[in-house]
Amino acid sequence: MQFRIEHDTMGEIKVDDSQYWGAQTQRSLENFKIGTEKMPKELIGAFAKLKRSLAVVNHQLGKLSLEKSQAIIKACDCILKG
Repeated sequence: MQFRIEHDTMGEIKVDDSQYWGAQTQRSLENFKIGTEKMPKELIGAFAKLKRSLAVVNHQLGKLSLEKSQAIIKACDCILKG
């Protein structure tokens, strides 16, 4: 398994390279094993559509770099494809 190093205010943490989340989510997964409930797929899809749209608009407004915008769009498209 490949890992990358993510950073937050608490320092560095290893995150599985195949995952789209960052340091805070990884810490939550390790520290709060409280259940297996998951969000409904429809809600996840709605958030992905919203996040994708915001990435496009914020790039057009000059508030988000092309690199970050493309990364967010790619992740959202992957989520929407299932």
